[in-house]
Order: sequence, then structure tokens, then C-alpha cells
Amino acid sequence: MIEPLVLAAAKDYLVTDSTEHGYAIVDAQFLANQWGGTEVNDETIERLSPINALNLSAGRPDALVAAPNPNAFETSTEQVLAPLLSVIEAKGHSGGSVNVAEAITQAHAHLDEVNLGFAAVPKNSVEPIHRRLAGELDVGLLMIDATGDVEVTKKPRAVGASTTPSTETVRFHARIGGDVPSKLKKNHPKNALGYALAVAADGDANRLCEEYVIGTASHARLDAEALGLVVTAGAEPTLTPKGTESVRTLSYCYGDLLAALEKVDEYYGSRERLIDAEPAMGIVARDAILQYPPTQELLHVLDDIAAEGSQQFRVDQVAKQLAKRRPEFAIDLFLSTDPETRRAALRDREMRLEVFDQEVNYHTNTLFQYKAVLFHTGLLTSRGLDKLEDLDFSKENKSQMWIPERSM
Repeated sequence: MIEPLVLAAAKDYLVTDSTEHGYAIVDAQFLANQWGGTEVNDETIERLSPINALNLSAGRPDALVAAPNPNAFETSTEQVLAPLLSVIEAKGHSGGSVNVAEAITQAHAHLDEVNLGFAAVPKNSVEPIHRRLAGELDVGLLMIDATGDVEVTKKPRAVGASTTPSTETVRFHARIGGDVPSKLKKNHPKNALGYALAVAADGDANRLCEEYVIGTASHARLDAEALGLVVTAGAEPTLTPKGTESVRTLSYCYGDLLAALEKVDEYYGSRERLIDAEPAMGIVARDAILQYPPTQELLHVLDDIAAEGSQQFRVDQVAKQLAKRRPEFAIDLFLSTDPETRRAALRDREMRLEVFDQEVNYHTNTLFQYKAVLFHTGLLTSRGLDKLEDLDFSKENKSQMWIPERSM
């Protein structure tokens, strides 16, 4: 078995769990069409997607998995950051023997930044010494047979880990599902705030949301999850600490929960800018979007462009600047998850800025929903566009410009 097949089987196993959400991302080296002289078919690339450039302090892991299959590790009563983040280092046959020990030690080297380490290798390459080494280093050993079935021969225990922007983004994906950072379903932050209010109020949250906020309560719930206001544990949504504070602030500003919901209802279908029309609500939404993983990196880039005295705020220009600073953020935030687009962006594991010159490579979640929320919260000067066909870099349309709002 070549390494991409070993990794695909391990990834499939680790993200197939009993929790609602789980997420895995694979390093850019696996965009290759050939591996050690063996062709890698499109189906395998699809199984490995999404693919991006991964960087941890101990090097580039093969894959990161958040909220991994609970059957793959030992449960512990110790408190660790949730959801758990695991790393996979895979080895396969590529013309010689399989270096199982190296996969184990590579996985162990990442344990400062992840909670669990796994080495994935062909089953027939595992010897007793490898099982002992995995046990001594607290690394899970995933044995893959020729049919792709996975056997866990050593289960690791979760450990505490430091956090970085990159690892937090993977956890963020796992908390709310999907593989695009800009997961907002709607283009107005009042929907997420309204859903949080509905959760806090007496009565059925979905019914209250449909009555006071928006008819598609499921979309409002996803936006509230994306902005860190609610979590869905089991069947019932609950407020996060941030959500509790947001509800408390809105209830105080508008008198009580019901009055706050009625105020949200006033803006159904409104095109008024929230931060201007309702400063209290706009500030609460602003605080939420500022804690949304891509936002701080994006604002750093916009500030840098402004500080240089440049006017290059068109979305492709912004995307290129972000790619120079944090390529993995730029790829996830602006580009389609299509493997061919990822190949164009990460050819030979190097960032290719020219991929941002092609309008067809973008996706609309960021161009429309995310940008609209940044506009409503006073961070950008204009809304976005809702159709990819309207993206045209030969023009300087306002909807394509990502200009930061200035108070001075």
C-alpha cells in the first residue's frame, strides 16, 4: 500500500465517530498524481480532501483530525481542550520497507501542539518492537490491511496541548462542521444574535427564531454556532459563555429578552447597516466576528495595505497579501475546495499566487455572506456580491473592494 492509501484509510476511520462534528485536513504533499512511481487516482485525492499547507513547530504532519473517533483512544477524566486535536503520520510501501518507527516518532514530536498522535502503517509491516515503542511514546498505532480496514493496536491517552492559530482553526472546523472557514449561511449578523436570544428565552428556540428572526431557523443556528454563541450538544442547543454575555448585553440594552427579540424582528429584510442603525446590537455582533478565526488575520493584512498607502483592496489583491502572510488561511478563506484548485495553489508544495488571478477559483461564502457581516459590523466599507459570475477583476466594482472602515 502506498502512503496516500494508508492515510486515506486512517483519515476515514478517525473522522467516522459518534459525535455530530468531526474534521480532518491533509498536507499539500498529497496533491501529487504520482507516489513513488505509483499513480494516485482521483478517488484517493477526493478521500484525502480538503488539502492545504500544514505547519506545526515539529514540521509538516501528514494530517490533522479534530474530534477523532472515540474508539481510537483511551478516555480520560482529565480536562483537555475540546474538541480534541490529533495528528496522523502515515507510512506506506514506496519501493522499500515501511519505516514504522519513524511514523511513531514523528507523531510523538507533535504532541506539544496536539492532544493525540497516531502512526498509520500497513498491517503486515508492524512488529512487536513497534507496539512497544508506540506504547512508550503514547502514540496510537493504526494498522491498515490491504482492503483498507483499520485496526487500532495501541490506543493513546489524550494530553494537554498548546494552541496556535492553525490548530485553533482545525478545532473550529470540527465544532461547526464543513471545510470552508466562512461558513456563514446568511448575510446579516442579526440572525445569529436572534437565534442566541431564542435559545435563552422560554419556549422552543426554533419556533421563536421563526417568529422573530428568520424562517430558516437551521441556518440561523449554524451562524450562531459559527460565531461561537451556541453549541449543539445532543438534541438541544445551549449558549456558550460568549453567547450568554451577548444575550445579557442585548437584554440589558433593550429591556428584556422579548424586547431584544422584537428589536431583531424589526430588521427582517432590512438593508440598513446594523452598526449604524442599532449600535448596541452591532457592537455585540462585531465582538463575535472579531473572534471568528479568519477575521484577525484578514484585518492584519488590510491594515498593512492601508499603512503602505496602497489602494490595492480588490479581493484578489487582498487574497494575495494574505497568502504571503498565512497561505493556509488565504487558501481556505478565498478558494474553492476543488482538488484541482488546490493543486494549482500548492503545486510542488509551494504557494502559487497566480491562482488568485482566476475568478472561477473563488467561492461565494466569503465573497457574500462573510463580507456582508464584516460590513454590518463596521469593519468593511461595502457589501459583497452574491454570484461568482459577477466577480470580474478587470473592473473596480465596490462590491469587489475589501476596504477597512476608518473611524479617523
